[in-house]
Amino acid sequence: MKKLFTICVLTLGLATGVVRGETVLIQGGKVHTLTERGSFDAADILVRDGRIVAVGLSLDEDADRVIDARGKVVTPGVIAPVSELGLVEIGAASATNDYAVNGASIGSAFDPLPAYNPKSTLIPFNRAGGVTRALVFPGISLWGGDSDGLQRVFAGRGFAIKLNGAFDSVVKRNLAQKAYLGEAGGRLAGGSRASAYAKIETALSEAREYRDNRAAIRRGDWRELNHSIDDLEALQGVLSGAEPLVVTVNRASDILWAIELADEYNIKLVIAGAAEGWMVAEQLAAAEVPVIIDAINNLPISFSTLGARLDNAALLTKAGVKVAISGPEYAATHNLYLARQSAGNAVAYGLPYEEGLRSISANVAEIFGLESGTLDPGAVADIVVWSGDPLEVTSYAEEVLIDGVPQSLVTRSTRLRDRYLKPQQGHQVGYKH
Repeated sequence: MKKLFTICVLTLGLATGVVRGETVLIQGGKVHTLTERGSFDAADILVRDGRIVAVGLSLDEDADRVIDARGKVVTPGVIAPVSELGLVEIGAASATNDYAVNGASIGSAFDPLPAYNPKSTLIPFNRAGGVTRALVFPGISLWGGDSDGLQRVFAGRGFAIKLNGAFDSVVKRNLAQKAYLGEAGGRLAGGSRASAYAKIETALSEAREYRDNRAAIRRGDWRELNHSIDDLEALQGVLSGAEPLVVTVNRASDILWAIELADEYNIKLVIAGAAEGWMVAEQLAAAEVPVIIDAINNLPISFSTLGARLDNAALLTKAGVKVAISGPEYAATHNLYLARQSAGNAVAYGLPYEEGLRSISANVAEIFGLESGTLDPGAVADIVVWSGDPLEVTSYAEEVLIDGVPQSLVTRSTRLRDRYLKPQQGHQVGYKH
């Protein structure tokens, strides 16, 4: 955890002709690079044009802005592996929820991106908690509508964003497909886990058939398929390996069936949930299937999570499974920043400290092919300066950089606090007893 490396300056040669942008120098912090270089007890980080260009001691550089990180901890920004950020505002207000739909129309072609709102109040709130990037996925409502549709187990495509609140904040489209197996899948597919499995297998089989006979199918010179052309086209990225299939499942036996399905169709599989993942850790590792878990989940809240335990992340990692940690399921999108608390609990139950940090940053980036998650020359400068240990619940983000740009940590919550803590002219309370 506290390895002291011989400090040397790590520099990145910049191409000639690049316009010099604002430089930021972060000085003297305890730096966790989350690379093979490990951690430095005290080092500087130089940022230019949105990229890290050097990490070392006493960097001699005239910077536009200097951040004093002495006595602080510096890490890559937190990356949320699962969210509905920008698609939901108030859970109980249906007019603000665009992440899930009812009925049988939803399928693999569903893309919620047109509904994404980069001005959601949840974005600055989570950014202030150290979250710099997030994966955004659609879902399927378990309430109302017809649950007997052919593709009800497919939620649709996800995308990735950076939390700077800009209209161009989407960094990757068509990131992955999301589907359901296990208990949730069975409910969506008519009542049986086997039905959910059959629906995914049928969709993948027809997608492969479509791939091999695209022209004839489009001309109408083919048998009638169960899935629309749009849905079959959307699954081509899964078949080619360009997009992983994220399957939500918890029970150990269901996880094994998901692995078998991925092997049959040679697709990249990511397991989300995996409450009983520790039971099949060796199989997950052998199949090179990463998992996304809620590390605080140790309650048997359903028959699919009877084996949930707090050392799930430690056991999976020990077996060689790449683990990404999300925030507590109950907190969902509104409190994505709590992923670091979940990682802290995982560390308390045996997960190595550096792996705890990687589980909320570098591992997420590696699983989904995102350009962030480490502090290394050439890396995207998504950086957080923490008041203390980021896995300690009382620590907080003092500085947040996204693409090398210092971000505002003002949120709706802080504005309300300041408004009523120190009322200014024109904002006094209407009545005071």
